[in-house]
Amino acid sequence: MAELKNSDRRYEARMSCYMRGEIWINNSLEAIPCEVHDISQKGMRLTGGNFKALPNVFTLRIPRRRFQERVKIVRRLPHGGVGVIILSAL
Repeated sequence: MAELKNSDRRYEARMSCYMRGEIWINNSLEAIPCEVHDISQKGMRLTGGNFKALPNVFTLRIPRRRFQERVKIVRRLPHGGVGVIILSAL
């Protein structure tokens, strides 16, 4: 079992970052812009929009990293952001 660091509940190292991302829902013609933070091997945090109407599963693209994966919302944050996990990492 991984060791918890500094009384943090996370088991994985997270890379602090600020990148632009795009949310794609059901092969839509337009992306919803977002900001990507705190990337780990299994997930990240998204901010920058009103995510209340987002479905629980959608495609996330991060063009700068050539990243495109299906992700699932695992928590909705009080300030309007969401925490997501990468489905292929499960």
